[in-house]
Amino acid sequence: MNKNLYEELGLKDNANQSEIKSSYRRLVKQHHPDAGGEKDRFLAIQGAWETLNDPLKKEQYDKILFCFKQSSNSRNDNWEKKVNTKKYSSTIKDNEVKNWIKNIYNPSNRFISQIIKPLSQEIKKLSADPYDEELMDNFCSYINLSQKKIEKVDKIYKSISIPNSISSLGLDLYHCFSQVKDALTELDKYTQGYVDDYLFDGKEMMKEAKRIQSKMAYDKKAIIS
Repeated sequence: MNKNLYEELGLKDNANQSEIKSSYRRLVKQHHPDAGGEKDRFLAIQGAWETLNDPLKKEQYDKILFCFKQSSNSRNDNWEKKVNTKKYSSTIKDNEVKNWIKNIYNPSNRFISQIIKPLSQEIKKLSADPYDEELMDNFCSYINLSQKKIEKVDKIYKSISIPNSISSLGLDLYHCFSQVKDALTELDKYTQGYVDDYLFDGKEMMKEAKRIQSKMAYDKKAIIS
């Protein structure tokens, strides 16, 4: 599992909005690259803030985090005995996992790949002349199409509850497509004003999403093997 977003801001899971904002401001000043901070740490803080400051994103994240903790507690609380009961039979558990991977993880991951893989080539095409109207229109089309795909991922993700036994994978998937969604927002901002910082941040967020995607592929392989 990626680092808890509350822990990323040095907070407990029950932190209120005022505490979240106060901690965010303090950490941004401390870790801003202009103040000598590391770019990766700064982006991680920004990512945590973007989720926890948005009521809808925060509500969804809190539900996933709760599910993950419940799963962890279950594994530590005589899980071996529970799996031998009818209610927690391995057959039922395996079917739930297979269903979630087939109907949620696989299509979501496919859409995410369709967004991440073309990015480098799309940026390369645009770099020939960012002020060329046709090239910029093509880049904007890529962003618009990608935003529609990530909206589909959001809907797919919410359609079926994550099985407790793989809540870590579910949380990683949420982190992954959230990074892609935020990256597209940054790239869209770049097209509106040609501010290179937006382009850089968008590329870095996509890079983080790709890292999470690789981790998910490894974890999924271990689950189904």
